[in-house]
Amino acid sequence: MMVALAGQKITASMLNSLAPTGHASSGVNTTAGTTTSTSYTDTLSGTTSVSVAFIVPPSGKIAVTVFGSTDNSADNYSVISYRISGAAGTVAASDNWQTYFRNTNEGGVGRRSFQTGLTPGAAGTITMQHKVSGGTGTFNNREILWEPLPA
Repeated sequence: MMVALAGQKITASMLNSLAPTGHASSGVNTTAGTTTSTSYTDTLSGTTSVSVAFIVPPSGKIAVTVFGSTDNSADNYSVISYRISGAAGTVAASDNWQTYFRNTNEGGVGRRSFQTGLTPGAAGTITMQHKVSGGTGTFNNREILWEPLPA
């Protein structure tokens, strides 16, 4: 990131290095699906995965927000996370940016997290991941939102 010193003219290059490029976008799926997997998976029975394509801004930093409603047949945890793939870089699903709900009644969950060190200008895909601590998790009204971040 370029920094202007006192008395120095600000250039377009300096301003561009501070501003994120691209635009926020999201992927949505409103069809419910289920899993009994205790490790992260894209696959839910009865529906398709949720993903969104993006281009990494010059900063190499993005914010990712996941939303969904979930419940569990056995009052165990139903967990949502995400993974990143493609030329942007590989980031595995992690409990570090998970959101979860534990109940047999449906509840909404969401979490915003930040990813850094991605390859500027490269294309990537963010894909929602799901798992349970036991029982059968049902996931519905899922959305992934990504936003470019400045340097």
